[in-house]
Amino acid sequence: MNWQTYTIDPLEKRTERKSVLAVGAHPDDLEFGCSLIVRNLARKGYDAYYIIATNGENGCKKNIHDRKKRIALRKKEQIKAAKKTGVHKVIFLDYRDGFLEYNDKLRKGLTHFIKKIKPEIVFTFDPANTEFTNLNLFHRDHRNIALAVFDACFAAKNDFIYPDKNGLHSVKKLYFFGTNKPDYHFDITKNIELKLDILGSHESQFSNFDEFKKFYKKNLANSTKKYKYTEAFRTLEVVKIT
Repeated sequence: MNWQTYTIDPLEKRTERKSVLAVGAHPDDLEFGCSLIVRNLARKGYDAYYIIATNGENGCKKNIHDRKKRIALRKKEQIKAAKKTGVHKVIFLDYRDGFLEYNDKLRKGLTHFIKKIKPEIVFTFDPANTEFTNLNLFHRDHRNIALAVFDACFAAKNDFIYPDKNGLHSVKKLYFFGTNKPDYHFDITKNIELKLDILGSHESQFSNFDEFKKFYKKNLANSTKKYKYTEAFRTLEVVKIT
């Protein structure tokens, strides 16, 4: 497997560790979907890990023709955003942006990291949301990473699908963002400016960030009448069958 790992915050020694894992298709997916709930968990003592499947080089809005420079920029922006969030480590799988396939290689790699990190909670796109009402949300990379993460969570708790030295692991709960059926709304009203600051780390994605902030507040952060601004999820408890 081809992947790069960046340690942002070395872990302090603890006898028992708790961790969470968030998986996105591109740099900035997790900043849109779950950055503040991950930050909240990190502040409660969880070790937070990010996996970014593609390099995001084809989503860069800067006029940079050199692909390697676009990749380097997007990784730099992702690390900056993850640092603000309190993430321990960012793992880049280095797939080509816009060409992510759901195949055995992807599922196996994700299963390996789930077994190694052993997260209690996993965040990713909602694999059940197939409404195709938005080109940005429903494109190929997002759909494929959602399915692959879901299936990797299953494979990680199986003895025989991808056996490795890390042993088995059963995730306790999945949080799906980009969902059309949210059942959990994480209140970010008091921290909306922090949310936008984290998103703003991805400078290459916004031609006019001030306009984007207005758009975000009006169209993307208002999933419920209960709170002014939220991160919204469909949640799934993983039931252990004995």
